[in-house]
Amino acid sequence: MDMCHPNHEKKTKKCFWDLHGFNESESHNFEHDKDENDHHEHHESCVGEVLEAILHAQKKAKKQHDCDHSCKESISDLLEEKNRQQKNTIPFLLFCGDCEPFKASGVKVVKNYHTKSKKFACISSFIFKIKDLNDGCAVLELLTFKPHKSCNSDHKENQKSPCTPCCQIDHKDVDDLIGTGICITIDLACFCAISCLPAVYIK
Repeated sequence: MDMCHPNHEKKTKKCFWDLHGFNESESHNFEHDKDENDHHEHHESCVGEVLEAILHAQKKAKKQHDCDHSCKESISDLLEEKNRQQKNTIPFLLFCGDCEPFKASGVKVVKNYHTKSKKFACISSFIFKIKDLNDGCAVLELLTFKPHKSCNSDHKENQKSPCTPCCQIDHKDVDDLIGTGICITIDLACFCAISCLPAVYIK
């Protein structure tokens, strides 16, 4: 989990790139690509810097069509893995200023294909995918796991509103992690830590 105190005197680049041991060429390549393709300002927090690195890695992996865990390893895995199923996403967890895991809720409309009726479906999750960054804010998509018909009612309820990140993630199949299409906008100043999951492929 990557943490940084809000009043840390070092610049943001030191907080992530140097802290995690990326070599000078990797850091330079990121800064060069960012200057050419991205228009984001430097961030005042470690969380913002890590999210920008994840977003950059995801964009680069998509553009190039390339087929013990930390944010550094997840980012390197996303950029360097070859001869395996293509990976395009680094899921992550966020922690608020009081160090509690951040859980978000959102609503989507689902259609019953038998009755043709539409209903609201509320989904809560601790797992996110970065979609965009802009001026100290981030757009995140909620990720969740495919429901299984064999699950009992209590288990289904835990899937809809998990009580902890481990409760949501433990013993779940990696390939069952999916996007919900529900996005939220957050203020990065509200968060003090980020924990990355291994890189995965999400349709």
